[in-house]
Amino acid sequence: MTLNVIDHTLKAVLVDDEELARGYLRELLASHPEILVVAECANGFDAVKAIAETNPDILFLDVQMPKLDGFEVLELIEPSQAPVVVFVTAYDQYAMRAFDAHAVDYLLKPFGAERFERALERARARLGERRMPPDIGTEARPAGERPQRIVVKDGTRVHVILIVKLDYVVAQDDYVAFHSEGKSYLKQQPIA
Repeated sequence: MTLNVIDHTLKAVLVDDEELARGYLRELLASHPEILVVAECANGFDAVKAIAETNPDILFLDVQMPKLDGFEVLELIEPSQAPVVVFVTAYDQYAMRAFDAHAVDYLLKPFGAERFERALERARARLGERRMPPDIGTEARPAGERPQRIVVKDGTRVHVILIVKLDYVVAQDDYVAFHSEGKSYLKQQPIA
């Protein structure tokens, strides 16, 4: 069953550090002329930038990548730009975490065209609802799990601060100031 809830072109961003994986997604999307691939990224930094620049409808996102992982990418997406997220990965241990981060589907490599079509159908259904959870990145880490690093977006730049190199943290209204190695980084997030 194909849902025709979207009558216009959908923009998609493909994020995977493996060129072959991105190529396979492109091949599967070729039979969907209503979906335009507006960017392809091989790492998390490029993904954050591409999402901000292209404002895609659908994000096909790998979990383990260089620089930033898929969950850190989600933490940096502005809520107003939150696309529907379909994780595409070879690691099954992140599935629960992906759905906690409001992913619409989780494609475990290797997957076939039929499984891809079901994921795409779910993505279209979510887009048809015209509502995304406003907290797309806030539940990307399971409760009780301590972060190893903090990701802070500053305009077009992204800073990764290792927890072991964090000097101190200060609450500033709806922001948190992270101080590390003589530098300060401001993140819009309550300290709680």
